[in-house]
Amino acid sequence: MTLFKQIALMLSLFLLIILTTVLVLNFQSANKGVQERLYDDAKNTATSLSLSLGSANGDISMMSTMINANFDSGNYRHITLVDIDDKIIYDRKTESDLSGVPKWFVLLTNLEAPVAHANVSAGWRQVGILNVQSDATYAYKQLYAILIDLLASFALIATAALGILHLLLHAILKPLKEVQKQAAAIIRNEFIIQDNLPYTKEFKDVVLGMNNMVSKVKAMFDKGNEELKALKELEYIDKDTQLRNRKYLLDKLPSYLKVDSSYEGGVNMIVALSGIIEANEKIGRHRVNKLFTAIATIFTEQTKQSKDAIVARLNGTEFSLLLPDYSGDNALELAERIQQACKVAIEASELDVQETFASIGLYEYKHTNSIPELFARSDNALAQAKFNHKNIHMEKADGAVEVMGKEAWKLIINNALEKNRFHFVSWSVIDTKMKKLSHRVLSIHLDLDKNTSYSYAQFMAPAIQAGLSVSIYQKVVSMLFKRSNTILSASTYALRLPHEYLEDPKTYDELSELLRANVSALAFKIIIELPDRLVHQDSKLIRDYIALFRKYGIDIGVFEFIGESSDYQYLQDLRPAYIKGESSYFLTQNTQSLSALRLITDTVGIAVIAVGVVDMENLEELKARDIHTVQGKVTELLEF
Repeated sequence: MTLFKQIALMLSLFLLIILTTVLVLNFQSANKGVQERLYDDAKNTATSLSLSLGSANGDISMMSTMINANFDSGNYRHITLVDIDDKIIYDRKTESDLSGVPKWFVLLTNLEAPVAHANVSAGWRQVGILNVQSDATYAYKQLYAILIDLLASFALIATAALGILHLLLHAILKPLKEVQKQAAAIIRNEFIIQDNLPYTKEFKDVVLGMNNMVSKVKAMFDKGNEELKALKELEYIDKDTQLRNRKYLLDKLPSYLKVDSSYEGGVNMIVALSGIIEANEKIGRHRVNKLFTAIATIFTEQTKQSKDAIVARLNGTEFSLLLPDYSGDNALELAERIQQACKVAIEASELDVQETFASIGLYEYKHTNSIPELFARSDNALAQAKFNHKNIHMEKADGAVEVMGKEAWKLIINNALEKNRFHFVSWSVIDTKMKKLSHRVLSIHLDLDKNTSYSYAQFMAPAIQAGLSVSIYQKVVSMLFKRSNTILSASTYALRLPHEYLEDPKTYDELSELLRANVSALAFKIIIELPDRLVHQDSKLIRDYIALFRKYGIDIGVFEFIGESSDYQYLQDLRPAYIKGESSYFLTQNTQSLSALRLITDTVGIAVIAVGVVDMENLEELKARDIHTVQGKVTELLEF
């Protein structure tokens, strides 16, 4: 319960107790006054009527007339005249009519009208005794009317008092509301400075302290951000040509050489410039650097149509053009255009093209190749190109024996989509420092029949090539939210969503409806993992997705992180629960870069998770770099 509600409740109860006490005392006073009035009325009537009856000299008919006249003109329960032997001379009674008064009020009030007595004498002779009792009906009705007036006044005063109390408390505690908002923002790792300082000293001191703390945390984040930006520029950018460098290519390649890559393969083109030492002697290093810049521009211009191409400088004279969406024939045509353009640039630098020239080796790779294999085969193609009269040579990946053709795979996948033949499997993510399960990562298998099942690695590549990956994820996400209670049992699961699925025009609306209808029934916590290649763009699409997931209390994770953004403010703005990167990425970072990254993530509460951790040696290397949460084969060796 909030402080405002506690204070409001306490003061409201205190006020209600006071008002109730006043009401009860007023009603008791009115009750007492009415009872006294009943006796006084009866006493006065008995006294005055007894004198009148005495003048009748014992005439019963005259006395009865007098009694009737008084009875009919007043509010009396009964008037009785008895003789000295206690025999009734005349008696007049009436029944009480309490129809306008609730029974509970009669029982609660319980009025007793006292009987007044007076002697009736004719001269020195006593005629009898007159008994008069007032009718309590009028008193009940009067008291009930008083109670209604008191309750109405009580309700009016209480409402007004509580309203004024609410306004006063709201005004007094308004600065505390702002403090609460700032504290909640800090819990969410948001940096909010409160400019309006409250007048209350205690609140003012709290606000100043929190502002100071937030300012320091924000300064730490900004410092880490600027440091990491500068380090990444040095680490990933070639300073002479402004192209990417070899380290960037190595860190980026795992996202291209994987089972669910967007492309089945592509071409890696290595361009080597020969005769650079001689060129430095002839035209000087400064003009040679200009030549490299011109050649870098050629590479960039020639590959700009390929959105996923990577142009990197491997060393002083060699460049790599990774073309994931190119076929061998297209790449050969591109190589010839690049070679011709380089020849023009070399001639423009007044160099002999027979001494200074470009050799181009091309390797048509498959997504199943390893990184060492890709580089070895590319280097071999380059070596062959240097001895080729055209200085261009292509090698292709060894043709794997294909168990099934593309059409066969397409038929199997379409059949699985139609008959819901997918099921979830999961892999552990372990926090080795806390010695506990962080969460489980979901993957999917395709069931051909009761005895045959294909893993994600087996069917996803053909699915992507057949254009069915989005349909698979539509089916899988629907299955997760609609039938999860019967197939999943752990407490937290993470599901990775690829960029093709997220960028599909229908995905956002479909996800919105799925979450609206099913998220409240989930028996476990869900984390949605988004690719860093989309997240670091901080686009409207990503912000819409993150707003949607947060609306339903779903955490966000980021996968395939290699820190290639030009600004890491997006991590603070979007605040994912964790970032995941290849273990090789974290192990090849220099100490300064990793420290800057940890400063950013620790400041805003983002966990760092290494994936692809294969053995204990790999794990110990990561622990030495303060990375303790891991995913991969090593988790099978860990017991907690």
